[in-house]
Amino acid sequence: MEFVQNKEEIFDNVEMFLEGLELGSDFEKEKTIQLIKLSKTFLVIDTEEVLVFVPSTFVGYKENFIETYKGKLMEEETNPVITNLLGSTPKIDKTLDELFLDFCDEIEVNRNDVGISRDYWIIKNI
Repeated sequence: MEFVQNKEEIFDNVEMFLEGLELGSDFEKEKTIQLIKLSKTFLVIDTEEVLVFVPSTFVGYKENFIETYKGKLMEEETNPVITNLLGSTPKIDKTLDELFLDFCDEIEVNRNDVGISRDYWIIKNI
């Protein structure tokens, strides 16, 4: 799998992930939820209406599709690529941790099924 080359490819993957989560088949929804449960690093999209958390392992690879995604949780590979393209490193943020748990509640992911510590990049108003 190739890494994303620019922000547009990152945002294309964000859209693909959200489509799978919100409108996908049962298989696609389950796959997106599993990625959320297993991930430690997220790209947070702040649309003023809602915060959306997308795993870095999904957004870091070029032309992803939920139904065919075979990427492993290789955050040590995708995170440097995303950091370079966004110009910032992901940060630990206790407020975002609480908002992440609220997001999990909304998508019916048990809070006990996600890790304790996460890192975040935040993008506002895309």
